[in-house]
Formats: sequence, C-alpha cells, structure tokens
Amino acid sequence: MTLLTQLPLPQALALLANGYLDEATAAVARLDDAADEEALHDTRVALRRLHSLMRAYRDEFATQVPRKWMKRVRRLARSSNPARDAEVQQAWLLRQAPGLTAAQEEGYRWLLARTQPAELLDLEDALQHGVARLARKLRPYLKRLAATNGAAPLYAAASAGHAEPLCESVMAALAAVGGVDDAGGAHAARIQVKRLRYLLTPLRNDGPVCEHAVAVLRLLQDTLGELHDRHVMAELLRDSAADAAAAHVRTVFATAPTRPGAWRPPQMPGLLALAARNRAVILECHEELRQNYLDQLEQAVHRPLQNALAELRGG
Repeated sequence: MTLLTQLPLPQALALLANGYLDEATAAVARLDDAADEEALHDTRVALRRLHSLMRAYRDEFATQVPRKWMKRVRRLARSSNPARDAEVQQAWLLRQAPGLTAAQEEGYRWLLARTQPAELLDLEDALQHGVARLARKLRPYLKRLAATNGAAPLYAAASAGHAEPLCESVMAALAAVGGVDDAGGAHAARIQVKRLRYLLTPLRNDGPVCEHAVAVLRLLQDTLGELHDRHVMAELLRDSAADAAAAHVRTVFATAPTRPGAWRPPQMPGLLALAARNRAVILECHEELRQNYLDQLEQAVHRPLQNALAELRGG
C-alpha cells in the first residue's frame, strides 16, 4: 500500500485538499503568461478535483470546513465552464475549415464568430483572486481536519465504502443510455463516471487492479465527453440555423418579399455541411460506446470496478 492509503481518512483528505490547493495556486500564477496555453486548463483541473473530493466526502469535510466555503469551492470550480465549452466548440470548428466550398464558407465564418470564447481577462482575474482567497481561508480548517483522526478508518478502506454506491450509479446510468440521440442519458452517465474516476484517482497507485479501473474510467469518460461535446454542437447548429433563418426572413420580408430565391439564408449551406460532419462524429462515438462498453457492461466496466473495491478493502 502507498503512504497515502495508510493514513487515517481525515489526514488523507486534508493532505489531498492541500495538494489540490497547491496545484491551483501554482496554475493561476501562470495565467499572466499568454504563451502558457495549459495554465487555465491546469487551474480548472485542480479546482474540479478539489470540488469532487469535497463532494464525495461531504460529511467528513463538514466537521471542520464551514458550508459556505464548500459552496465557494463549487462555484469557483464551475466558473470557467462556459469559457471551456466555447473553446471546445470553436476548436472543433477550426478543424472543419478544409474541404468547405465557397458557398459553405459564409455559414462557417458566421458560426465561428458566434462561438468566440467568452472574454478570458475577467475570468482569469476572478480565478486568481478566488484561488488565493480560497487557499488562505481553507488551510486552517484543513489543519484542524487533519488533527481529528481519532479512530477513523484508513483512507483506502473508507474510499471503497464511498466508491461502492458510485459504482452502482455508474452502472445504472450506463444501462439507461438510450439510442444515439439520447444526449441527456449520455451526459448523466458521463457525470457519474467522472465523479467515480476523481474519487479513485488518488488511489490508483495502491495496486494494479485499482490502476486498471481508473484507466477504464478515463477512457470511458473520454468517449462520453466527446459524445457530449458533439451533442452540444448539434444543439448549437440547430439553434443557430433557426436564428439565421429568422433574421434572414425578417430582412427579406421587409425588402424583397417577391424576389425568387431570396428566402434561403446564405448561412444555410455551411451550417448543413457542419451538421453532417458533426452527425458523423456522433454516430462514430456512440458506436464506440456501444461496442466497447454498453454491450458488455459486466465485463468491461462492472468487473474492473468491483475488483478495484476488493483491492482497496484488502480482499
């Protein structure tokens, strides 16, 4: 067993939380470097891990950490989600430029302008101040938490107990995923997989079985994440097409309602081409999900997870 897993649960949680605060503090200090493309990502990862840890062990943290600071961790972790989502969609769009015809380029450029990431300067400033204040306020509470060991269970065994209901939630969510267009079901499964992965990741060095389970969850989350992003793009394309059509119709109705061919929005060829490409990725992702996971849930997911729980319990 690793040193971490041999620690009493409160001490291990305090150690992990302080480590995530260290990572977030180091990452936000790099935000001022325009050439550092990973600074925002690393900040977001550290904050998500801290939030996930405090969510999974809510009762344990609540003995020493005031509820308002646990809520602030959640808010800060979620504050960059809109910017991240916009960046993901724009990154996909930028890869779609090759192969578009002249008629399709107008709609492509129009949509690209609509998906510009949110202004990052305010976000970066908020993250820098937020992380600094969070670290300053949380560390004294974490110090008290580390001192409340008493007869607490070891971290590994306690984590197995916390992970067991999450394992069942993962299996139930995956079993509930419907067809290729079940965006809600796939998104719900992704959230459950992510929560379990974050809970088990600090324990991945406890043994090869746990390490394998974390690797399974990571690959599954990647597949579900790509499917979610393409479902989001499908919704964006649908809404953008509706907006383009409505704006164009209002203009034509007011200026040239009888001109032949005037009613077709110029953005539509590009939007339809992008929708076809996006749909192809959705079909590919869902097929990968079905073949590798949904059609063999017991062998591909449930068994590795149960083996990992047994390993953590020392069984």
